Amino acid sequence: PQEQGSTFLQLGSSTEQQLQVIFEVLEEYDWTTFALVTTLRPGHEAFVSYVEALTDGSFIGWEHRGVLTLNLTQDPRGTRWRRQLRDLEAQIRLLYCSREEVPAVFRGAREAGVAGPGYVWFLVGAQLGGSTQVPPE
Repeated sequence: PQEQGSTFLQLGSSTEQQLQVIFEVLEEYDWTTFALVTTLRPGHEAFVSYVEALTDGSFIGWEHRGVLTLNLTQDPRGTRWRRQLRDLEAQIRLLYCSREEVPAVFRGAREAGVAGPGYVWFLVGAQLGGSTQVPPE
């Protein structure tokens, strides 16, 4: 028999759920100082707002070192944003971007010297799962 009206449902964790887990990890390791790095991907403002809501209402002494929004299209060589990544004073960085932007961001981070030992990056975003390409650092 022919199936009619069938529905395909794919479940994934939301950005909010991912952030809740990440902040539990940060708390467990006592990594309370962090910065946010985003691209102009739709939803980046909601990402920043949710992090602020999570940290502002917490009894933990989170030290939010700022938000850096990378404009990959206006600065395709990354000259400006590589410098901005280097100037960001936090070893823990939460990155919100698309799967397609990850290689460029990490290439720039490596060139800026902020993707190696001593730096911890958390990738956040609903469209990042299932990637077979993992950055070397």
